[in-house]
Amino acid sequence: MMALTALCCTAKAQQKQSGASAPGRHNTVVARKVIDKANLRIKYAWNATDLRADSTYLDCGQLLMGKRMTKYSSWFVEVADSQRVAWAKKNPHAGSVPNGTWWMRGKKPDVWSEYQYSDIFIHGDTLNEWAMMPLGQEWPQRYEEKWKGQDWKLETEKTTVILGHRCQRATCHWRGRDYVAWFAPDIPIRRGPWKFGGLPGLILKIYDVNKLYTFEAVAIEKGNFPIYQYPKEEFQKSTRQRTWKLQVAYNRNYLKTSGRRKYDPNAPGFMGEPLSAPHDYDPMELE
Repeated sequence: MMALTALCCTAKAQQKQSGASAPGRHNTVVARKVIDKANLRIKYAWNATDLRADSTYLDCGQLLMGKRMTKYSSWFVEVADSQRVAWAKKNPHAGSVPNGTWWMRGKKPDVWSEYQYSDIFIHGDTLNEWAMMPLGQEWPQRYEEKWKGQDWKLETEKTTVILGHRCQRATCHWRGRDYVAWFAPDIPIRRGPWKFGGLPGLILKIYDVNKLYTFEAVAIEKGNFPIYQYPKEEFQKSTRQRTWKLQVAYNRNYLKTSGRRKYDPNAPGFMGEPLSAPHDYDPMELE
């Protein structure tokens, strides 16, 4: 990964504070299929303490520019999944595949976050999110919604340089938050990390004004990159609102939402009092 000399200050940034366990990435990880090819990959540090060290990232995301679609997902997760596929091929008679967290990188590699364990596919004006829930919880969710990017206000007088590209500033209000984006007009791609896009150039950095969430590009790579999709039948068809409510609930009280209980040998089925551990949590999408 390209090293940067800049530091990224995220003192106020949201962390993986819920303690929700990262999903095991069901054994059908070995059944993932290539549905498109990309010749360009942009890597983004999410809530990094130091852009020079990916061990300080909550995640390293990747935007893949395919022939038919774009996909934003976790590069850390994809690397771990590839290791699991390789392990499965070497151990064809094993009953299961090791948990993906064995190979995960970054801060808190064994903790779930919806921003790390969701794949965002955009094809034309349609966005599909394929969302994994924490370990042992609800079926993975998938939903579809219309997408056109955000409604941006361009600020032509403000510029900065990111990865050698002169970037222009733009702002927007979207789903309850105010965002600042820096995009590169010399890269004519109307996309960015996660669900962001719609500007006349690639978004190389974006953050909300409270600096809870920050994505910054750390590498722009040319090559031949597969775009994977997991078996459709493994994901329950849902809606954005239902998926979002589940994600927020797991962040705010993983133990309660997942129905965890104390172990009590004197209780029927050894299940005692419900467990609860509330956490403060501000999602990117507030509505």
